[in-house]
Amino acid sequence: APEATAATDSLAPAKGRWIDVDVTRFVVRLMDGTAVTREISPVAVGALVDTGDYASTQTGLFHVYNKAEALAWDAPYQTYISHWVGFDPDKANGFHSFLKDETGKVVDASTGRVSNGCIRTGAEDAIFAFAEVGMPVRVHW
Repeated sequence: APEATAATDSLAPAKGRWIDVDVTRFVVRLMDGTAVTREISPVAVGALVDTGDYASTQTGLFHVYNKAEALAWDAPYQTYISHWVGFDPDKANGFHSFLKDETGKVVDASTGRVSNGCIRTGAEDAIFAFAEVGMPVRVHW
């Protein structure tokens, strides 16, 4: 995997609350300026990264555009997810729970490069509570 570059590092907000996603180390960091307030790992990221395909996690600077806490059907995986925090509207990617059944029980807690581009986590409630619409999300190698 490519190393972070100065250009990539310049995308990191220096102040305010934001979310950092490291697709190499499978880590999400909840940030306040340059301070990590919570580190969540391991998480799942896209099986494909930066390919440009619809089912790919893209790197760059995004912003939270919507949130939905309720259990919802996830057609690609024929299962359910909860605690949606959308940040890449072009690829329909966001943070959400591990895959669940209709009762909300986790049925797939896989981490690593396994998703269709979304960031899956077992700490979905923490990310959901931290995230605000408009908040920066930096995704990087």
